[in-house]
Amino acid sequence: MSVEDPKKNAKRLVLLVWVMVAFFYFYISYDYIRIEMHNDQFGDYLRTVVQLAGSERRSPREIRSLLLAKADELRIPLTGQEIKIGGAGSPDLRVALEYNVEVDVPILPRGFYAKHFEHKAVYRQPR
Repeated sequence: MSVEDPKKNAKRLVLLVWVMVAFFYFYISYDYIRIEMHNDQFGDYLRTVVQLAGSERRSPREIRSLLLAKADELRIPLTGQEIKIGGAGSPDLRVALEYNVEVDVPILPRGFYAKHFEHKAVYRQPR
């Protein structure tokens, strides 16, 4: 009859705990980096839309629909009420928006951390 070393079982348990901690760390890090990259892409898109909409004198409805479509593509939880558009159809076009994105955790149904983002863009006439 063989008797297993209790230290060997403890080492296996510690290794298992560290593997789980590493998994959670990398999963959360990946999700956080993904959120930051999507936010950067959305900020660039916002500036492009404001420049084009300002030069083409687009309506607030068109600007809002373009921004919501891109937010949906990037899985950004943005609603139409979070987009503030001022001076549409004139050279004073301004767009401001803000939203929160939750960082996911594999076991929890809701994220444990929400990141807040704000963007502001102003139309600048070409010289």
